[in-house]
Amino acid sequence: MGTESSSFKSRFPSSLSLEFNLLPGQISYFFPLLQKGFAVEARVGISIQAFLCGHFGLSTEYLRGRVKTVFLDGKSVDDLDQAFVQDGSRLALSAALPGLAGAVLRRGSTYAKLRSQVAEKKKDLPGKPEEGLVILKLFNLLLPEIGGVFLQKGVLIPREDFLEFWGQHAEETRRGWGKARVNGEESEIDSLANLLQADLSPWIRLEVLEKN
Repeated sequence: MGTESSSFKSRFPSSLSLEFNLLPGQISYFFPLLQKGFAVEARVGISIQAFLCGHFGLSTEYLRGRVKTVFLDGKSVDDLDQAFVQDGSRLALSAALPGLAGAVLRRGSTYAKLRSQVAEKKKDLPGKPEEGLVILKLFNLLLPEIGGVFLQKGVLIPREDFLEFWGQHAEETRRGWGKARVNGEESEIDSLANLLQADLSPWIRLEVLEKN
């Protein structure tokens, strides 16, 4: 895959792969990880809209109707078709935020001119379409609505964040998640704690599915 692949691997040299197949409703246990931040390997150099629709299968209608506040590399975004994700971009998505601050930051808001202190004035340009890494965060109502879409597609979670998440849930709760697959091999939930402590991979490649 050339230089794009080696660049990605140089920043993420290894990862432990975990896969869960949960009962309906249990996937919500993992939503806090999406709010804290996660990474995805995907095609970049394309618009935010193409990224979210093409890689995750979100509809343009959903983006228009529900994703009201978007930050790309710290800049509030109005037009998702004219702002472009690059390798290493940071993207935050939220439903409508309350109050005046929410109104100012909302996409297409009549208060957009009040953003002059936080919005950059340079024009976003597309890059060369390639495989890269994007860091994402999901907030508020978007977590229960589309959190499962991201988890089922597969995400990268910092190891320390996943260890903290794992420790926040009692053993009895974790046992209710059944079995997991670790690097493709089936494993008992109870054995994961020792494995997570022993494996020093900096990232957890996490896929969370729900049984039909």
